[in-house]
Amino acid sequence: MSTKKLLSVALALAGGLSAFAAKLGDPAPALTLAKTVKGEAVDLAAGKGKQTYVVEFWATWCGPCKTSIPHLTDLQKKFKDKGVTVIGISDETEDKVAPFVAKMAEKMDYVVAVDDARKTFKSYMGAYGQGGIPTAFVVNTDGQVAWVGHPMGGLDEAIEKIVAGKFDIAAAQVEFAEREVKQKRMGELNASFGKYLQLAASGDAEKSAEVGQKLLELAGKDSMILNAIAWNILTNPQIKNRDLPFALKVATAAVDASGGKEAAVLDTYARALYDNGKKAEAVEAQKKAVGLAKEEQTKADMKKTLEKYEAGEPVK
Repeated sequence: MSTKKLLSVALALAGGLSAFAAKLGDPAPALTLAKTVKGEAVDLAAGKGKQTYVVEFWATWCGPCKTSIPHLTDLQKKFKDKGVTVIGISDETEDKVAPFVAKMAEKMDYVVAVDDARKTFKSYMGAYGQGGIPTAFVVNTDGQVAWVGHPMGGLDEAIEKIVAGKFDIAAAQVEFAEREVKQKRMGELNASFGKYLQLAASGDAEKSAEVGQKLLELAGKDSMILNAIAWNILTNPQIKNRDLPFALKVATAAVDASGGKEAAVLDTYARALYDNGKKAEAVEAQKKAVGLAKEEQTKADMKKTLEKYEAGEPVK
């Protein structure tokens, strides 16, 4: 069903990230720029002690970047009187950036510059292991990188605390480091799942079982990931030889991890039971799933599935 996305899609944000060489609280690298297209040139060293900077990396071709631009403009207006300067940096050429900025006009009302052979990109994005744009870095008045993330994912709150002198860099670094660990794990999960699909499609039961066990270990006690793995084993059209006992093992682990209180997880568990020939147990699990479902359409879909289990009909 629609709530059961492919694992590769559910974890799509995890790929392409490397280990972080820098940490929050480190001195902010200088901006090595080829051209300032809009506004006055920014010198981080000159602003130390009085200015807070938002250094954002973007591109004219980037859809999410275009969505963030008005938000950054609003943020610049909101915090201008509190010593905050926003600078958007693109690694494209001036002849690409300048016309775009001119067309945006007041919608893009902050400093915009062109990187010099991606030197600034490497010293920020590369050093902090960031693989996608838009990404913003906040440099505080002490000249330290205090925050890293999506411009629309907590940036406003971070700046509020930073300008008020209430931002805890140490706590932010802990969260940042935890994010790295999670991203690495998700990347490994993606790679392992892709390998599992290939092996299962080829019918190599022995090797797919080995990779499947690794998947289970990587998922740990994350009910969402366990649920996605189990559902894919049960329904993914690429898999011609389904390891149903393993699917049930993973689905059971998902139930345990969720405490048996998530409708989607119980729905998958019921399917695993049913496909393993455990009809009575499947009916019982599906009834619990229906009872926990909050959305009316989801509840209705689960009821239809329950009816099929009760009637002993095949399910797709």
